[in-house]
Amino acid sequence: MRRFLEPDIILRLLIPLIFIAILGIAPRPHEITKRLWQTHRLLEAPSSSSTSIEIAKGFAEIARRIPWRSELWEKAGLNALQGADAAAAINYLEQAAANNHLSPAGQIALGDAYQEKGDLSTAIQAWETALRFADPSVALYTRLLDTHLALKDYPASINDLQALIALQPTNAELRYQLGLLLTTQQPEAALAHLVQAAELDPNLSEATQTLVSSIRTARYVDDPAYSKLEAGRALASIGEWELAVEAFHQSTQDHPNYAEAWAFLGEARQHLIGADLKNALSDLEKALELDPASLTANTFLALYWQRQGHYDQALVYLVNATEFHPDNPALQVELGNTYAMLGDLEAAHQAYQSAIEMDPRNPVYLRLMAAFSIKHEYHLRQIGLPAARQAVILAPDDTDVLDTMGQVLILLDDTSSAERFLQRALQVDPDYPPAHLHLGIIYALNGETQRAHQKFNLASSLAPDTPIAEQAQRLLQTYAP
Repeated sequence: MRRFLEPDIILRLLIPLIFIAILGIAPRPHEITKRLWQTHRLLEAPSSSSTSIEIAKGFAEIARRIPWRSELWEKAGLNALQGADAAAAINYLEQAAANNHLSPAGQIALGDAYQEKGDLSTAIQAWETALRFADPSVALYTRLLDTHLALKDYPASINDLQALIALQPTNAELRYQLGLLLTTQQPEAALAHLVQAAELDPNLSEATQTLVSSIRTARYVDDPAYSKLEAGRALASIGEWELAVEAFHQSTQDHPNYAEAWAFLGEARQHLIGADLKNALSDLEKALELDPASLTANTFLALYWQRQGHYDQALVYLVNATEFHPDNPALQVELGNTYAMLGDLEAAHQAYQSAIEMDPRNPVYLRLMAAFSIKHEYHLRQIGLPAARQAVILAPDDTDVLDTMGQVLILLDDTSSAERFLQRALQVDPDYPPAHLHLGIIYALNGETQRAHQKFNLASSLAPDTPIAEQAQRLLQTYAP
């Protein structure tokens, strides 16, 4: 642990004090000399937090007794901060500042101390003061950036990033971060930084391409609110939910009556850590108030209530949406899912059937009908099997469709046929986790425990931290050798 006053400095302080003591012109010089020697010994002792605090106290006491050595307040403050006593560090460093003896390093330390105490605004003020007297540094601007981000002050964060890039022009992560923040405020200005970030680090190409494509597509609509809405959707698609919230918020600021922006803002809020559900619901209800026919507002409100387990409330908004959009098959699927959660399987079946009738050549709706039948084991032979067969006819190389067919056949005790469809899915995609999982179930049912374990382990490794992996782990325990 680094010390902030070397022993030879203590000795230089001692010499004039001893001289003053001999002349008898200082009050209680012996006590000052004694305190200096004590501090000197502490500087030579092994480093620890408690030692740093005692050193700080020593410097502070000496500074009080020798007012003309006010620079010692900074030494006291630096050591107090090193000892993790932020309150004392603030006290000592503010004393140094009051006496015009606070160096740029001390000013930075003062900001650090306020940050430790949780006073981020004052910490920023201290660091900004340091900037006026010290050369720009990566460390100082990084402090400002992290704190501005914590306060969600995105315009200030953008300024910090621009300053950091001036110091580190080839830092791809800084370019990327600046591009992300600019996407929420000035999407067009983000393009150059996003492109440069991908050039500097190809690992960023996928995410930057998503953002760049969205920003460029939004150019065709001359509306800043729309541009920010599309930027928010792109940010959400790459998991940047906090910034998505900011982009949607900026869209509502540009266009306060933009129902879609309010709806997306309400949805995005629910994906934040410690989601603010009250404001999310308020945003969604505002969107519906602005446009009662909005498909987005109605479906997001339904989704909101589904997450809360209030499926009856979700149903209200889905029914409302279908009245305004009667030819939307995806709505019928969601309606079917909600009816099923309420236990009304016949109504659910009718909704799935409506979706299929609206788009009979689309295998997705047939597969979802079959999946519904599988999940609830509802008329598997009459509903699930025909739907799965028709989906296979329409999409013979679709792994999801082939796997769904395999699941229906497993439940119908036709494991031999089920295995053929699952093997076909793996011919299309050898790393398709659900097919490995369901093959493992077939092997387990047939008493082939070792082969089952191999498949369960493979499914888990191919899809870590997913429901597939969780199910595979449970099955490994169930079919323990």
